[in-house]
Amino acid sequence: MLLFYIVGLPGSGKTAVGKILKEDFGYEVIDLDDILKVEFKKSFSRILRDNGFSAIRAFEGKILKRFRKYNDKIVVTLGTLANLELFNGKIIYIKTPKERYLQRIGKISKKLRFAEEVYESVHNTFSQKADLVISPENKTKFEIAKIIDDFYRKNRNN
Repeated sequence: MLLFYIVGLPGSGKTAVGKILKEDFGYEVIDLDDILKVEFKKSFSRILRDNGFSAIRAFEGKILKRFRKYNDKIVVTLGTLANLELFNGKIIYIKTPKERYLQRIGKISKKLRFAEEVYESVHNTFSQKADLVISPENKTKFEIAKIIDDFYRKNRNN
């Protein structure tokens, strides 16, 4: 029994896919965006704008460590960490083009530092090391969820 992690940079559609996996496929999905809102009473965008990537990364690392003991869940990450040691299971990477990511981050704040470094770190690590890499081009969120469902079913007992 394993944990499955959906990773991808902010704006890649992780939350939408996680919602489909939960509501349409019946999976137990833990979305770190929801935990962030509960613990900080602020959204991802607000924390990123007010505190930068370092605060998001620190929170994401802390939460990933907390969930290492769980099984048979899908964890939707915040998409800012590329530290493979924090992942204890199968990693599913939803790629997003750099331009789309930078556009999404630009809507949050034009002043954010390290946006390109975060992209390079996350994209380079997970493009090479993820157990499944999904390009969302020409796919609906439901189609991406179906790909993840198939992958989950094939790998859940490994």
